Amino acid sequence: MLNLTQSNYITTQIQLPLNLEVIFKADDEVITFNNLVKDIDFNKFFFKKDIYNTETRGRKKKSRANILKAILFAFSIGIRSTRDIESLCRHDTRFMFLLDGIDPPSHTTINNTINSLVANIDDVLVEINKKIMEYDQEVDPNIVYIDGTKLEAYANKYTFVWKKAVLKYRDKLILKIKKILPKLNELLSKYDYPVIENKEYYDTSELLDIVIVLTSIIDKEGIPLVYGKGKRKDEVQRLFDAFEEYHNKMLEYSKHLKIIGENRNSYSKTDHDATFMRMKDDYMRNGQLKAGYNMQIAIANGYAMAIELYQDRADFSTFIPFLNHFDSLYGFYPKYPVADAGYGSFDNYRFCMENNIELFQKYSMFSKEKEKKYKNNPFNKYNFKKDEEGNYICPNNKKLVYVYDKKMKNSVYENVYNKVYKCFECDVCPLREKCTTSKTGRTISVNEEFETYKQIVRNNLESEEGIKLRVNRSIQVEGAFGMMKENMRYRRFSRRSKAKARLEAILVAIGMNISKFHNRKYRVIQ
Repeated sequence: MLNLTQSNYITTQIQLPLNLEVIFKADDEVITFNNLVKDIDFNKFFFKKDIYNTETRGRKKKSRANILKAILFAFSIGIRSTRDIESLCRHDTRFMFLLDGIDPPSHTTINNTINSLVANIDDVLVEINKKIMEYDQEVDPNIVYIDGTKLEAYANKYTFVWKKAVLKYRDKLILKIKKILPKLNELLSKYDYPVIENKEYYDTSELLDIVIVLTSIIDKEGIPLVYGKGKRKDEVQRLFDAFEEYHNKMLEYSKHLKIIGENRNSYSKTDHDATFMRMKDDYMRNGQLKAGYNMQIAIANGYAMAIELYQDRADFSTFIPFLNHFDSLYGFYPKYPVADAGYGSFDNYRFCMENNIELFQKYSMFSKEKEKKYKNNPFNKYNFKKDEEGNYICPNNKKLVYVYDKKMKNSVYENVYNKVYKCFECDVCPLREKCTTSKTGRTISVNEEFETYKQIVRNNLESEEGIKLRVNRSIQVEGAFGMMKENMRYRRFSRRSKAKARLEAILVAIGMNISKFHNRKYRVIQ
């Protein structure tokens, strides 16, 4: 008789409810994340051909939108390894819920999904930030706190190429070419070839032409090429070997200079986009420069609104490009971009004034000016008084008269000049030793426009609103970097090239925003 109550099963087999959502608590991170992104069409962030991914022939297609949800959630809980995300997709019910029934993707598929977002990762950040701003009305993108940090690139330590060294060795190579040039011209004249001019520089194409001419002479004369110990080379072969080596070296130097470009002084052989910079985390304890990127971030009420990587080591040169990047994301410039003393410069202030942006960026001497020693120093040019004619008056009541205009260095704006004032009565001045060490007398350089901007900055930062913004800047930006580096253990890029390192940094920022949104939501509720 058939026993209908008996069932075959394996003791290690588990059963899951069809609706996985019922097993999660209301305050679980995955519920917060799902409610935040449920109305976002993630397919629009991929090219049409990339919406689905087929790992191998015959397998079921996987939705990249669902895989992206799993990736973003993984970053929000501090998981960045593609193999770890693969394992979670296989064994963690929260990731099974986000994948919505598709087979768990392999780490290769997860990595391919991430890489396919290189061009559109900013759109993902903006879309999620807009959703956050719908729920959190306190987020004001017009008030952003800007700062930068240098993170180490995914490059080896001893792979540096220095621009100055390349230029030095290239100059030495040109001297070698000039030294051997008389012998070459003597040979070329003998075979009725045009001689080579003595110039300051020889490019790779010119050296290659010389090698080709010497090759034709060797072939025409049937000169055997000999190498090795005890073999005597013909004079033509000696010249051929020398110029072949010079051509290869010049080709190498030209390649290095092309990679470095005009605006930086070094690059790494294992990540050409990375520049060697001095890091705060000097674990080698020898002040050694490390390949890295200057990461700029804009924070609004604790959330990362924009993030970008730069090869410049100085923050002030990244300020204008970063504001332009913010404008490209949200369609406007922030009204109050608050930044520390690394961002205060003439170019940045003029750019802000031209685009109706308030000046809340400290300049380098902002804190120094408040010191008593600075204020009471009579020889400081900023403490000099002016007479009715616009001349400056020194501590000995002598005039510093206007002499000429001097063009401002390194300004992105054309026709920006400093006014130079000079005192012609320093020879008999008893205060000269305290005032100047110049043999020609005391000279000062002043840019009136810049001084006007600095006065606006002082008024803004010392106002009640300015003090509040300055306090918030140190809390919010340093807090965001602290969360990235300490909580999320993100201290070094794990992808090579600027584009992929930038992709990774923005994913980390998105994960940080989602995590902060969840924590803030339930902190308010409780």
